[in-house]
Amino acid sequence: MLESLYEKAVQKKGILNKDLKHYDIKNIDVYNYWKKIKIAKSNKDFTLAAGDGSLNKKKFLSFNFYAIASESLIYNNELIKIENSEINIIPHSKFVEDRLRNYMGIFEVKSALKLINDYDIDYYLYDGSILGDLIRPFPLEEKIPKEVRYDLLDLFEDNLRREINSYNVEISSSKVVNTNSKVKSHPKELKNYNTTKYLGYLENIEKLLSLSYLLKDKEKIIAISKTSTATDYFDLNIPDIAIFDKSKFSRETGYSSHKIKSVNEEKNIKHEFPVENDFFKSLTFTIFYVRIEKNKNILKVELPYKATEDEIRDIIEIIAKDSIEGYPYLLKKAHHDVVIRKKDIEQLSKIVGLYERTGREML
Repeated sequence: MLESLYEKAVQKKGILNKDLKHYDIKNIDVYNYWKKIKIAKSNKDFTLAAGDGSLNKKKFLSFNFYAIASESLIYNNELIKIENSEINIIPHSKFVEDRLRNYMGIFEVKSALKLINDYDIDYYLYDGSILGDLIRPFPLEEKIPKEVRYDLLDLFEDNLRREINSYNVEISSSKVVNTNSKVKSHPKELKNYNTTKYLGYLENIEKLLSLSYLLKDKEKIIAISKTSTATDYFDLNIPDIAIFDKSKFSRETGYSSHKIKSVNEEKNIKHEFPVENDFFKSLTFTIFYVRIEKNKNILKVELPYKATEDEIRDIIEIIAKDSIEGYPYLLKKAHHDVVIRKKDIEQLSKIVGLYERTGREML
C-alpha cells in the first residue's frame, strides 16, 4: 500500500505544487489591517486565571470508556490549581463523538464558572472560541421532534439551572433525568424515548445554560485561540490567522484592527437558541489577532463585549504580562497538565477492570 502512495506522491508533485499557488499570500494586503507596536507588559495589579480541558476514550465492542478532565489555574503572587475529572462508559451511537466533545466543553465552562464564583479574579483566559461554541451546530437536535424538545425543556430546564448554580463540575443531565419523578408519569411516555437522543439534547442545553451563566461576567473573559478557520478579514479560502501568521509585514509584534461581530448577525446561526435566546442574540464580540513576541505564534482573541481601542491595548498588555514565547503561561501550563494521553486511558481502563475485546486484537 505504501509503495502505491509513494508513486502517487511523485505523480502528483507538480499538480499539488501548482495548486499551492492558490494559498500564496504574497499579494494579500495585510498592511491596512496590522498595527506594529512594541507590546508592553501590564504593570497593573490584577488576579489572572486560566483553564483548559482534555478528553480521551477507548472503544470496546459493546461500549466506549472515556475520561475527561479540566484544570483551572489562578495566579496572584502564588499559583493555585483546581482539578476536576470524570471517567465513565457511554454507549455506541452515531453522535457519540459530538456528545463527548460536549462533555469536555461542559467541564471547561463549569470550571471557569466555579472559579469565578469562588475566587476574586479579574480576568479568566478561556482556551478556544466562545463564539464558536455558540454557533457550532449540534446535529443530534435535528433528530428530535420539536414537541419532544419542548417536553424535555419543560421537565428538566429548572433542574439543570439548579445544578449549574451549585457550581459542581460534572455532567448533570443524566442526574436530573434519573431524579425527576415526573418522567415516569409523563403522559407522552417520554421515558420510552431513545435515551441517547434526549440525553444528548439535554447535554447541549446544559452547555448553553452554563455558557449563559459564565457570560454574565463577560468583562472578565478573554478567549484565546491558537488556531481558527475564520475568514472575516480577507474573505478568502485561507484562514485569517494563517495570513497574519505568514505575512512578512505582521512578523513583528503588534495586533490587527478589530472586528465587531454580533451573534444576532452571525451567518452560521440559522435558528433560535432553545434557551437564553434573547441573551445570546444580544451578545457582541470584539475579535482581533495579536503577536506578543516577534516570529512567535499569532493568537486570536475574542472579548464577549464591544471593546474600545484603549481596552484592547489593556487586554493585550494583560495577556503579555506572564506570556512565555508569545503564549500565556497559565494556558500553556493548564494544557500540559490536563492532557489525557492514550497510555493514560489504557491504564485507567485496566484499573477499572475493563478487559472486553476491542475488536482490534487480531490486527
